[in-house]
Amino acid sequence: MKPLFQFDDKIQQAADQALALCADHFAEIERIKEYNQQKMLKAFQQYHVSESMFCGSTGYGYDDRGRDTLDKIYAYVFDAEDALARHNFMSGTHTLTVALFGMLRPGDEMLSVTGTPYDTLQPVIGITECCGSLKDFGVKYSEVALKADGTVDLESIKKAVIEKQPKMVYIQRSKGYATRPSLRNKEIKEICDVVKPVSPDTIIMLDNCYGEFTEYESPLTLGVDIMAGSMIKNAGGGIAPTGGYIAGRADLVELCAYRLSSPGTGREIGCTLSVLREMYMGAFHAPSVTAEAIKTAVFASALFEVLGYDVEPSYQAKRGDIIDVIVLGSPEKMCAFCRGIQAGSPIDSFVTPNPAPMPGYDSDVIMAAGAFTLGSSIEMSADGPIREPYAVYLQGGLSFATAKVSVMLAAQEVERA
Repeated sequence: MKPLFQFDDKIQQAADQALALCADHFAEIERIKEYNQQKMLKAFQQYHVSESMFCGSTGYGYDDRGRDTLDKIYAYVFDAEDALARHNFMSGTHTLTVALFGMLRPGDEMLSVTGTPYDTLQPVIGITECCGSLKDFGVKYSEVALKADGTVDLESIKKAVIEKQPKMVYIQRSKGYATRPSLRNKEIKEICDVVKPVSPDTIIMLDNCYGEFTEYESPLTLGVDIMAGSMIKNAGGGIAPTGGYIAGRADLVELCAYRLSSPGTGREIGCTLSVLREMYMGAFHAPSVTAEAIKTAVFASALFEVLGYDVEPSYQAKRGDIIDVIVLGSPEKMCAFCRGIQAGSPIDSFVTPNPAPMPGYDSDVIMAAGAFTLGSSIEMSADGPIREPYAVYLQGGLSFATAKVSVMLAAQEVERA
């Protein structure tokens, strides 16, 4: 067959070598996918999902069966007492904001145990000054720094929790724009096992963005009380056009529902218009699409390791999220990488990404994302702030067959740069 894309011999040989290195890891990813996909199927059957649930509602949205059943689907697959899975959430940051304002009150303290949260959440907390932050409402904030190697400092966490008895311990699973390792369930459980014995009433909240369906277990079975994420990442399967979810203890989800709408009405209102079919389809496909994204990340790590670049995590490492960090060392190579990803995209493959200011970030950011849904991180995308160590953050890939092309084009552009 005639090749559809042209690659330099060096890139093709490196890709073949990378695929051989990835074979055993791909097999384990497929096993995790099969389990989570069957669990999703069981949830749909358990709650008698029917075509009539896709019709949507208008106005107040009272008694919207499709909306309420979708909440139950996400609660089931995440092993939660309750869940809110709504298109009303505008982003992952907005979903986390609703959860934080729903549960925290003036005088409460939020203790982040994974260092400083990522850029867009800092104005929400009040780390960077912004009108309407948690700080403005009298919520205190403190944090436990990560160790020098980027791992959690369990001893310091225990000491801080004993001293402060915080209302909330906050865990960020993914790295944001840092190069630390993302957390796996193993590390999340270790944090919970440190916190709960010394402060049983402290709420343990997890920012689970990018981490859904990457492992067999749900963090809610390991000691996490509540977690949240975006539906234009893993949880929406590349089909949900917007939205987010909050899942966990029923009493905490109820508080979040009051913040999402209004005290007293909570989850009982909120029309769904015409998005439910896509949200159900996205949920159903989410475990399989997440597996394709993880395979893409493993392949990208292997390819760039073969080419001599530092990556995080290595292709050999077990994954807790879909993010791959590739340290390129210069702005020029960052831009070249993003050009390659864009050129391999199904949408807007003909455009050239360039660095630009981005709300919530303190430096120019370059983003490549030829996506069906604007800003969708489960689709093939790459981005990063133009600052040292000049690393790109690769996410997604709806199918490995096409995402592999994007990664190889990115490698080719970097080598030519």
